[in-house]
Amino acid sequence: MPERLNFSQIECLVVDADQYSTSILGQILRGFGLSKHTVIDTGEEARRRLTNGHFDLLICDAVLPDVHAADLIKWVRRQPGLNLKYMPIVVLTGYTQYSNVVVMRDAGANIVVRKPVSPNVLFDHVAWSARTDRPFIETDNYIGPDRRFKNTGPPDGNGRRKTDLTMEIGLATEPNMSQDEIDSLLKPTKVEI
Repeated sequence: MPERLNFSQIECLVVDADQYSTSILGQILRGFGLSKHTVIDTGEEARRRLTNGHFDLLICDAVLPDVHAADLIKWVRRQPGLNLKYMPIVVLTGYTQYSNVVVMRDAGANIVVRKPVSPNVLFDHVAWSARTDRPFIETDNYIGPDRRFKNTGPPDGNGRRKTDLTMEIGLATEPNMSQDEIDSLLKPTKVEI
């Protein structure tokens, strides 16, 4: 049986200038049991709240009235004294062109989600962002979760990180799964929230 997620102690900061979107988003979050969420509408107010308060999750729109979300994300990821650097960041956007998604990813967002967002999609992405075991990368040009979603090893066989897999395929270390085991993994299950 899958572990049930408890969002009751999570404090979320929602940054979006669209009151209609934040109203719907607030209902969705309350449906998850995430009742401790603060809604604000500017990047500057987000910086102030993040500096002076405690938040476990940031959900923001890609385009804010005073700043682009990529600039806010970069600011969050570069805060050494605050406990913000590793906070999951989910970006909501109505403009999911490849170039826009890459900008958010390269700024350090955990995930970019297309608006309008359904409760199931938002739940899946928030849970995935919180539970993922992607390593956190810090370089001169990038601070954030590893941008690679799959750890399949480097394309040329020479890894840059000690956790990279080699291109060599070894012998199986465990027995193959039976068809019943595979079917049970693919069977739709009812999820309780």
